[in-house]
Amino acid sequence: MKIAIVRKKYTFHGGAEGILHDLVMKLAAAGHEIHIFAISWDADVQSDNIVFHRVPAVTFNSFLRDLTFAVFSFYMLKKQRADFDIIQTHDKTLYQDVCFVADGCHIEWLRQRWKRRGLWGRLSIILNPYHWLILFIEKTMYNNHKFKSIFALSDLVKRDILQHYKVRESEIDVVYHWIDITKFHPDNKAKYGRRIREQYAIEEDRFVILFVGSGFERKGLRYLIEAGESLSEPVTILVVGKGSEEEFRGIIENQEVVFCGPRRDAYKYFAAADIFVLPSMYEPFGLVYLEAMASGLPVITTRHSGAAEIIDEGEQGFVIQDPEDTAAIAEKIRFFLDNKEVLNRMSRNARSRAEEYTFEKYIGKISGLYESIITEKMHLR
Repeated sequence: MKIAIVRKKYTFHGGAEGILHDLVMKLAAAGHEIHIFAISWDADVQSDNIVFHRVPAVTFNSFLRDLTFAVFSFYMLKKQRADFDIIQTHDKTLYQDVCFVADGCHIEWLRQRWKRRGLWGRLSIILNPYHWLILFIEKTMYNNHKFKSIFALSDLVKRDILQHYKVRESEIDVVYHWIDITKFHPDNKAKYGRRIREQYAIEEDRFVILFVGSGFERKGLRYLIEAGESLSEPVTILVVGKGSEEEFRGIIENQEVVFCGPRRDAYKYFAAADIFVLPSMYEPFGLVYLEAMASGLPVITTRHSGAAEIIDEGEQGFVIQDPEDTAAIAEKIRFFLDNKEVLNRMSRNARSRAEEYTFEKYIGKISGLYESIITEKMHLR
């Protein structure tokens, strides 16, 4: 198949980016011809089956970038429509066969953000033209049916789309991601755990909580730090991802918080941790949850994350109702601090659950959906 993939920026860091990169590389390895339409890319891609097409865009600010990307990609793809079997977008765009909803619903993200903002915060949302642009594109894409199928990363995303837009349930397929259980493995603890701790001067017996995610507000880093600050036991919060550190300096007093930035070798950081905590305000799924579980880390998350759907309470981790319930987050962290045997059992459970999400299942479902779309398109000709 010849498949066009649309994404503003093709990069290596971030959950949605990791999902896209894995899909592209596996499809290319299977012999499919992949054409990536993007403004720019910095991912390491080496394959004769992958072709990059630069989409011209005005990148002066996010509003102009997303507007011009949507417009120019529309005309480029419409002109080359006959060249591709499948056109799949991973952004808010206006011309595609498949909407791969890795970033979730913008309207739902704003709704969750609105609930947690004061007057000035809400005014900043209302007065920001970028949000109105994305809502317009999102509404046009869904309500005007600018697609043949929607791939949602979780039931959470599917429910959000059905709630906010005029889309039929039959038009949405839930496609959970897969995880590389050889790259992310409990054995990495012996290989890399001590080295990472030494790199950041973390004591060998220190209890380490790992946070991995770019976009600290949406991922709930503030809530994790506040929960950690309420603990009497010393812990280290290891933060891997892209975001501003300065806004948290004023709330860090008693515990150690280490900011590592985005890392290409993030799998090594899972090896240095005892548990994984991501109290998201809104998370369509979160590949990092599977990465943590495959690495043998129990997970603490919220019901606002699609990954909560694959966690059995008290078996692979815990699901908190709301991210701002820092007392509940602290209680679950303290539970792991006080119950090492249960932590070890839940670590094994997390690994076992991650092993269910294989590439074979994932690509089998994706390929089947592609074939259905192609067959439908042929009947319409």
